[in-house]
Amino acid sequence: MLSPLRWTRSTGQGIRISPLALRLPHTLRRGCRRMLFRVFLPLIFVGLWSSAFVTAKVGVVYATPFAMLLVRFTLVSLLFLVMLLAARWWQRRRSAHNQHDSADTTASVILQTALVGVLLHGIYLGSVFFALSVGLSAGISALIVSLQPILASVLAISLFSERLRMQQIAGIAIGLLGVVLVLWPKLGGSMPVLGLISVTIGLAAVTGGTLLQKKIGKQIGLLPGNIIQTVAASLFFIVICSTVETPRISWEIPFIIALAWQIVLVSAGAYLILMVLIQRDSMAATSSLMFLVPPVTAVIAAIGFNEPLTLFSLTGFAVTSAGVYLVTRYKSA
Repeated sequence: MLSPLRWTRSTGQGIRISPLALRLPHTLRRGCRRMLFRVFLPLIFVGLWSSAFVTAKVGVVYATPFAMLLVRFTLVSLLFLVMLLAARWWQRRRSAHNQHDSADTTASVILQTALVGVLLHGIYLGSVFFALSVGLSAGISALIVSLQPILASVLAISLFSERLRMQQIAGIAIGLLGVVLVLWPKLGGSMPVLGLISVTIGLAAVTGGTLLQKKIGKQIGLLPGNIIQTVAASLFFIVICSTVETPRISWEIPFIIALAWQIVLVSAGAYLILMVLIQRDSMAATSSLMFLVPPVTAVIAAIGFNEPLTLFSLTGFAVTSAGVYLVTRYKSA
C-alpha cells in the first residue's frame, strides 16, 4: 500500500495534487494568500521605500544626485536582465511549452512602460534626490510625496471608474493628518525654494507613473516591464548628466553601502512589490501605503541618526496606521 504522503492524484489537465493539499482547507489557503498581499508585502514595501529617503540623504553627500541615479539604474537594469534570463531558463527546463509573456506586447505598451520608467524612476527620484542635495530634509520630502495617495485616488475615480467608500475617504483624511503630526516639529525653519519646487515635480511624476502602471500593468510581464523601465531611466539620466550636471562620485564605504542598498533592496525589492500591489489592488489601497512612509522614515532616522522621536511623531504614527487600515480594509466599489 502506498504511503498517503507519497500518493498523488492526477487531474484531467495532467496536474498532480498531493492529498495534503487536497485536505488543506480552502479558507486557510485563501487566508494565507490574503495575509501575504494585505499584510506582509505592504509592510516590506513600506520599510524598504522609507529607507530610500535615508540612504539617498547619505548618497548625495558623496555624489551628485543624477550621477548616483545613473549608476544605480544601469546596474539595476543588468540585475533585472540576469533575473529574466534565469527565469526563462528555468521555464524551459520545467516545460516544453515556451511561455511568451511579451509575444503579444505591442509597441504602444512598450513605449508606455518606458514612460512609466521615466516618470517613476527618472523624474520622481531625480527630483527627490536633487531636493535632498540642495538641503531639503528627508522628512519634508517624504511629507510632500505622501500627498500622492490623495491625487492618485481622485484621478483614479475618473480614469478607472473606481468608487471610494466613505471609510476609504475618511482613511485618506486620517492618514494625511497623521503625516502632518509626525512632521509638524520639523516644519519650522527656512526651506530651500528650489528643493520644494523639485520635490513637487516629483510628486506629480510618481502620481502619473503609478496611474499609467495601473493602466498597462497586466499587458506586460513583471520582469520585462521592469527592464524596460530601468533602461528608460538610465537613458534619461545619461541625458540629464550630460546637460545639467557635472557628475561627481566619491567611492567611499558609506556611499557604496547606500548605493548597494538602493539597488538590491529598493529597486529590485520595493519597486517589484509596488508593481505587484498596483496590479492587484485599487489605486486608493495601494497609494495609501505612501502615508506610512514619512512616519517610518522618521523612525529609521531616529535609529540611524539619533534624531529624537517626539510625542507628535509617535501619535502621528498611530493615526497614520489607522488611516491606512481604513483605506486598505475595503476594496473600492
